[in-house]
Amino acid sequence: MTQAITATGLKGFLQWLQQDQPAVYTATAAKIAKAVPKGFSGFNGSVLQAARLRVGRRSMALRGYGALGCCAAAEPAMSAVGTCATLATPNFCITDTSCAANSGVTCASSLSGVASIINSVTSAALTAQQQSQYNTLLQTQLSRASTGLSPLTLSSSAAGVPLIPGLSSSGSTVLLLGAVLLYLLFGRRA
Repeated sequence: MTQAITATGLKGFLQWLQQDQPAVYTATAAKIAKAVPKGFSGFNGSVLQAARLRVGRRSMALRGYGALGCCAAAEPAMSAVGTCATLATPNFCITDTSCAANSGVTCASSLSGVASIINSVTSAALTAQQQSQYNTLLQTQLSRASTGLSPLTLSSSAAGVPLIPGLSSSGSTVLLLGAVLLYLLFGRRA
C-alpha cells in the first residue's frame, strides 16, 4: 500500500479497495452502492430528503398549519408556496463511488453483504488459499469500517494475494464463454 487512507467507515474501506485492487473496485463499486444504500445517505438521500421536506412543508401550509411546517431558525424563511427558499446542497460526486460513501460508523448489518459481493467477483481469479487470505483481509477492513475507523495500511499483495487484472462486473460473461467452450468440446459429436 503506497498511501495511508484517513477517511473512515465505508468511505475509507472503498478508498482502500480502490487503491489495493482497482479492478475489483471497478467491478463491485456499483453493486456495493446498491447493496448498502444507508452507507451513501449523504449522496442518495440528500435530494430525496429535500423533496420530502418540500412536499411536507407545502402540505402543512395548504392545511393552514404554516407555523408547524416552517423552517427551523437556522434555515431561511418560507417562500410563497410553503417551501424553504434554500435547501442543503446535495453531494454530486457521481464519477467515483468511494467519494460518495459516508464516513464514520457504518452499521455492521449494512456491511454484511459487501464481502460476499467482492468475493463473488474475486473467486474466479484467485486460488482457494488466496481467496481465504483475501477474505480475512476484507473482514478485518470491514470490521474497522463498521466501527468508524480508517482502514489499516495493509495490502493484499503483502498477504500473498496477487493484483487482480480487469474483471467483468458480472459472471454472465464467464458462463457464456464456458458454455461455448463446452459446446465446442462436446456438442459437435454426431
